[in-house]
Amino acid sequence: MLDHKMTCPLQTDNTDILLDYCSRSLDPDRRAMFERHMAHCAECRDMASAQSEIWMAMDAFEAEPVSADFDQKLYARIDRLEHVPVWDKFWAPVRSYLQGQPAWKPALSVAAASAALAVVFFVRTDVMAPRLMPAINVQEVVEAEKALEDLDMLGQLESESPQSEKETI
Repeated sequence: MLDHKMTCPLQTDNTDILLDYCSRSLDPDRRAMFERHMAHCAECRDMASAQSEIWMAMDAFEAEPVSADFDQKLYARIDRLEHVPVWDKFWAPVRSYLQGQPAWKPALSVAAASAALAVVFFVRTDVMAPRLMPAINVQEVVEAEKALEDLDMLGQLESESPQSEKETI
């Protein structure tokens, strides 16, 4: 029997050990080692318990019997569907939707959608209209440019004046 400790399968992403244990396909040595690990690891113990419940439910499941001519009916249906024109395949969902419904129901939906689109495009056109910018006065631009040049010149004079005072001292 193996005496070394097992690393947790859930922490190492080695869940195959857990699944093999629950499906009863784990070899006896590894099974004993995993059972010793589960005695100390609650997370593995809970996971093994949940997996065991799933395996027991799968073992208890009994499929309903199928009729003797199931395969024959299935292949006949597949043959019928393979020979349906593409146009009919496209319209089949529409036809099934319209069966048993009054003709005004789809028309009412189309009318409501059209009315909503009409409101968006015709009533709210002012939202989509581009906003015009006010006219720019050329004289104001020239004056602003001249003021910026004057500020730049003052900045240059201020940076030069302290150096000349230091040189004279």
